[in-house]
Amino acid sequence: LTYHCVIVEMSECDPDDQPATEQECAMPQCPSRSSDHGGFSPNTDSRKKTVPAGRTDRNRAGRPQSHQWRTGPWGACSSTCAGGFQRRVVVCQDENGYPANSCDESTQPTEQRSCESGPCPQWFYGSWGECSKSCGGGIKTRLVACQRPNGERFNDLSCEILDKPPDREQCNTQSCSINPHWSTDQWSSVRS
Repeated sequence: LTYHCVIVEMSECDPDDQPATEQECAMPQCPSRSSDHGGFSPNTDSRKKTVPAGRTDRNRAGRPQSHQWRTGPWGACSSTCAGGFQRRVVVCQDENGYPANSCDESTQPTEQRSCESGPCPQWFYGSWGECSKSCGGGIKTRLVACQRPNGERFNDLSCEILDKPPDREQCNTQSCSINPHWSTDQWSSVRS
């Protein structure tokens, strides 16, 4: 598995997972030079010093280096509805961003979380409209939409396309002349 570092805007990161930028610690004050003795006399006073979080790398005193977890942005949800999951990259790095393997596993951020984006959209349809013709074959239509129960509409491909109800239908297919027959008038006179 290969990881690489990408710098992104802070708005793309989950603020809940942002590591602290500072932490308090107690540091003894440096020994002071005493002019009376010509040597050092330790001062037992301790003062608080603010240092960047996670920055307990090996210093001149030989303290051990500490690594920290870093996370990438959450990926897209695996499903548009009915529960899915999101993943992100979580790596252990040293202060310079190089891979490390001594992070505290008990503080490792989660790599996966569920993402509930609501119920799946389904087909909703309205009533049939009036037929376009009273005889001879017309067409009637109705609204058919892929949407969630709250009315939020989606592209037709978000619903099961093979289950889509028809949105148009033939109507009044009977012939316009119901009982055709010959009809006659009275004879007219011929003029010469």
